Amino acid sequence: MSDNEPDGDGSLERLGRRLDAVRSRRKRGERTPEEAANREGMAVGLRIAVELSAAIVVGTAIGYGLDRWLGTRPWLMLVFILIGATAGFLQVYRTAQELDRRQKERRAEAAKQQRPR
Repeated sequence: MSDNEPDGDGSLERLGRRLDAVRSRRKRGERTPEEAANREGMAVGLRIAVELSAAIVVGTAIGYGLDRWLGTRPWLMLVFILIGATAGFLQVYRTAQELDRRQKERRAEAAKQQRPR
């Protein structure tokens, strides 16, 4: 046998059982902890990106509108871009703090469940 060939029918049977288990979990809508963590990570990343982008866009729009109204182009727009970016980064910081708090709570709960009674 070469190094690339499977070591017999046993490995194929094990692979088949694992595939069947994954398929049945997916049909029931269950997720492995890794899949749940990946989804949560993607959701958090998207949330942070949207919040930061929205804050900058809103700041830019307010600054642009005020510049047109007051005739101070481009100064207020630049100021409000900075204000929007600052607000966006502050929201990212708050989100990170919230996620850190949740993670600590999960760890404490997991440690509490693992303690012998």
